[in-house]
Amino acid sequence: MDPLMLLFLLIAGLTGADSVSTVSWVSVLSGGSVTIPCFYEDRYKTHVKYWCRGKDWRSCTPIVHTDSPQEGKVSVRDDPDQRVFTVTIKNLTARDSSYFWCGVRISGGSDVGDQVALSVTDGVSTVKWVRVQRGGSVTIPCFYEDRYKTHVKYWCRGYDVRSCTPIVHTDSPQEGKVSVRDDPDQRVFTVTINNLTDWDSDTYWCHVEITEASDLGDRVSLTVTEGSQRLSVDKQEVTGVEGDSVSVQCRYGNSDSLKLWCKIGGSCASERSVSLDGRPVLIRDDRVNRVFSVTVRGLERKDTGWYWCDTGGLQIPVHITVNPITSTKYGENLRWEQVLDAVLKAGIGVFYLICTIIAIQLHWSTYRKRGSNQRESEGGSNTTHGNCD
Repeated sequence: MDPLMLLFLLIAGLTGADSVSTVSWVSVLSGGSVTIPCFYEDRYKTHVKYWCRGKDWRSCTPIVHTDSPQEGKVSVRDDPDQRVFTVTIKNLTARDSSYFWCGVRISGGSDVGDQVALSVTDGVSTVKWVRVQRGGSVTIPCFYEDRYKTHVKYWCRGYDVRSCTPIVHTDSPQEGKVSVRDDPDQRVFTVTINNLTDWDSDTYWCHVEITEASDLGDRVSLTVTEGSQRLSVDKQEVTGVEGDSVSVQCRYGNSDSLKLWCKIGGSCASERSVSLDGRPVLIRDDRVNRVFSVTVRGLERKDTGWYWCDTGGLQIPVHITVNPITSTKYGENLRWEQVLDAVLKAGIGVFYLICTIIAIQLHWSTYRKRGSNQRESEGGSNTTHGNCD
């Protein structure tokens, strides 16, 4: 999927019944596409699922059903084995911003469902709220459209976009408490805040500089917490190699919430899932130690990008970088194999040299022995003649 087609899966708790659950908030750039997962219980595997629009569950307008999946602007696909159906919406515009429902059809008019809010933004998009542990650090990604690759980006503090206070700019990135880094190839700039305190809790903006009166931005709420309400990862930057696997440890406080692993521009996987966007994934929840681990296997270069750990209304972004084989440990193994091959060849050369030296020595020893025997033979013959005289 094109990097502009950016999905921000922001789970603020499961608002529907236990039978159906989905993300509660989705933010995506205008012109892009989004895939939304709708999880359901095993007893509904054979039921018809549908996607409908409207804030009120009782009067929402059905758009697409699994028994007649539409391919075009909106499409739906059911995966009974993983007990999830996914809805994909393409070519998003501001008019697509609304409330939607993941629904499961039950006979007798007692359908069950869960609500999700879709927000389509223009130019810049980021997460809507992030909660992190006091004393730690956080990196927040801010995505922008291709046409803004050469523009200056900045991080601004304050609820009102017209009066927020700029903190750091990409043309003068500060290293310390707050730093910023722009990656035009991926069309994302990231803001890192270290040594978080309660004072850092506030509303911030990801901004792209256009003109003073028309800068584009998207708002994010940052809350610094302590104790059981946190969600964290050991590292927000994870590196793997092609064909190998990577693991992420997502630590949480609330053990009763649904745990999800989501990919920006893709979908989400739960503990019962076996894949994410076609890539094998294994999710295991350790409720005793309150950590769910995510292992992504069979990595490809296109897997490089941003992902999310999600649980209980909290989210934390994780970036995965997939390097080519020759530049990482496989490359090191290859270089070692080349070294061993060279040593082996050198050893064979030395062996032949030693054999040659031994052969020469044997030949020289045989030659000297023959010469000595010949002289002894000649000397003996002269002595005999002398005695006869």
